[in-house]
Amino acid sequence: MEQTLPLFPLGTLLFPGSLLSLHIFEERYRLMIGRCLATQQPFGIVLLRRGHEVIEGRRMAIAPEPYDVGTVAVIQEHLRLEDGRYLLQVIGQQRFRIVQIVEQTPYLVAQVELLSDHVDGQTIAAANELRTTYQRYWERVATITGAEIDVEPLPLEPVKLSYLLADRLQIDPVQKQRWLEANVTERLRSLNKALRTELAILPRGPQRFDPRNMFGSWNSLN
Repeated sequence: MEQTLPLFPLGTLLFPGSLLSLHIFEERYRLMIGRCLATQQPFGIVLLRRGHEVIEGRRMAIAPEPYDVGTVAVIQEHLRLEDGRYLLQVIGQQRFRIVQIVEQTPYLVAQVELLSDHVDGQTIAAANELRTTYQRYWERVATITGAEIDVEPLPLEPVKLSYLLADRLQIDPVQKQRWLEANVTERLRSLNKALRTELAILPRGPQRFDPRNMFGSWNSLN
């Protein structure tokens, strides 16, 4: 399925099911968000690969060059400030791949193909392996810290599991982009590899250690 989406290139990315807070201050994106709100339409968030200089009238501007795969963003809450800026909270809906850019100014508009995830036996096996590694990780953290750890339960559905951990893991945005582009089975296996690598370098005995390095502030110690 294809549709047309205005694009918002960022230095971060959005996964389906994840929330993101945005401060919209640039004039072209104020215009874009105003139109999206007026028509109750979503927009696409894409990781910025790089930008290049172009001439717009008499001034130099940066033309964004995004990665090809992004996520449809649905506006959940918004506040328009007196000076025209917007504060938004959006939720990721579905991945898409850019087919072609149909407009460059005042902001990027693209024809996109919506992407879906297919779950099979290999996907379920990869999800189970990731759950096992995740459990071992937090057991090791409990041993290191000597503290009781309250860990948020993981989703049962493999696709939701893959997106949740891809969002939560504190890792380079380019690697996160690879996870966004991958199919669900590949994503789960790569996440498991990343977590196993982290597990391998953890000390085995009690030490001073901050377990939030890998998962941000998602989990809490009691």
